[in-house]
Amino acid sequence: MKKNEVKLDEKYLLDGIKQLSGKYDTHKVFGDFVTISAHSINNRFNYSEDKEQEYLRIINSYTKEEQEILLNMFAALVNGLNADEFNDVLGKLFEELNMQNKAKGQYFIPAPVCDFMAKVAVDDNVEEIIKTKGYYSMQEPACGSGRMIYSFLKEMRVQNINYHKEVYIEATDISQLLAYITFIQLSLYGANAKVFVGNALSQEFSEVLCTPMYYLFPINIKELQE
Repeated sequence: MKKNEVKLDEKYLLDGIKQLSGKYDTHKVFGDFVTISAHSINNRFNYSEDKEQEYLRIINSYTKEEQEILLNMFAALVNGLNADEFNDVLGKLFEELNMQNKAKGQYFIPAPVCDFMAKVAVDDNVEEIIKTKGYYSMQEPACGSGRMIYSFLKEMRVQNINYHKEVYIEATDISQLLAYITFIQLSLYGANAKVFVGNALSQEFSEVLCTPMYYLFPINIKELQE
C-alpha cells in the first residue's frame, strides 16, 4: 500500500463517519449513508423514482469531497463483510455509535448466541424439505440489524445448502434504518430475501425491499414453514 493510500476496510467506516461528523450530526451521516446505499442496491433491480430523488437529495447535500468519503465507505463495507463469518458490520457500527433506542427495545443479541440459536432452530432434514418444497424458508419478525439471519445463513453454508437459490428469507423491522441495514447486508451476502419496513404483528408495512438474488433466482413461494 502506498504511503498516502487509504485502506478501505471495516475501520474506514467509522473513520469516514468521524470525518463527516465534524460538520454534520453523527446520526445524520450514518442514516444518510445507509439510506443511499439501500436505494442504490434497490434501484438496480426495482427502480423507484422516489428513491432516486431521495438519493440525489441526500448525496447532493454533501460536497464532492464528502461524497467521495461516502462512496469509499460503501467500498469499505463490501470489503469488511466476511462471507465465512457472516459478520454484522453495520450492526456493530450502529452499536459503536450508540444509536440503539433502548426505550424501543433495541437490544442486539451477541453473535455467538445467534450462532447457537441458529444451530438449535434449523431442522435436521433441511435437504429433504428443499427436495419436497423446492426451498427452505426463514421468517424474522423483528430483525434488527439482521444478526440472527446471518447466523442462519452461516448454518446453511455449514450444511452445504445453496442459500442463494434454495433458501427464502422474510425479515421485518419497524425501524426503517434497521430494515435498510438488513437489506443492504443480505443483498451483499447474496441472500434471497424480502425485507419489510413495518409491524409484523399488525401486518402494516410502509415499504418492501427485495434483494438482487430475489430477482436473479426467483423462488416459487408456496407457503412459509410453520
